[in-house]
Amino acid sequence: MNISLQARRALLLASLLALSLASARAAEPPKPTIAVLSLIGDELTLVTRRMSTGSQLDRNDRQAIPIANPAFDVAAAVAAERAIKQALPSAERIRVSVRDQRLFSLQDRVLEPGPASDGMREALQALLLKEKATHLMLVTKRRDNAQFRMIDSYTGDGKVSGMGIYIDNTKDLQSETTGQSGTGYFACYAYVKVTLVDVATMRSLGARNGTESVMTTPIGRNDASTAWDALSAQGKEDNLVRVAEQAVFRATLEVAAVL
Repeated sequence: MNISLQARRALLLASLLALSLASARAAEPPKPTIAVLSLIGDELTLVTRRMSTGSQLDRNDRQAIPIANPAFDVAAAVAAERAIKQALPSAERIRVSVRDQRLFSLQDRVLEPGPASDGMREALQALLLKEKATHLMLVTKRRDNAQFRMIDSYTGDGKVSGMGIYIDNTKDLQSETTGQSGTGYFACYAYVKVTLVDVATMRSLGARNGTESVMTTPIGRNDASTAWDALSAQGKEDNLVRVAEQAVFRATLEVAAVL
């Protein structure tokens, strides 16, 4: 059977197109599978500004409150997953939960080679490889200056880290909208760091900081003699979840751009 020149050309073009498509598919990098692990929710720190003067670098009292419930880490992980979905729609997402206090103590130092971290890093890598993760989005605590937003300035003193509540019972405040005044405030805060890790090497590909806080005052609350009384226990918990979600989401969104 004779095939016309036009038909032969059509077959040749189809073959070349098929080869070209196959080559393009082979050249495409594999879709990343990103595991998310949050290590910020094992405890809250209650930081209270002392009513004292002097040259101390940190005039705060601190109380660490252990948290057995993983609710804050779950909230942080969900926020990170939402950011990954927005930044990298094609990426697979895996949530990893590890409640080993040794890992919480190491935080992002688990990525640094050394006797204190090698065993835990290798165990974490083995877990991630078993889950077929190519990358890890690691959410850890960050220590920095206590700065809480007011309308046109910041307030706060000393250092804070991770998640907690900062209390200042001495600060005089005034509402710019109503003119009402009050004394004292507390701020629910989240100071976090999000690191993108290559699972094959357990090395950081990049990191971004996240900071969020929300302030509560007694202004306008006749039923509250102090700022602490101006919000219920559930309200405080809701604000802590909110700041964790916002800080982690923004930092994850930024570091996801590395991929």
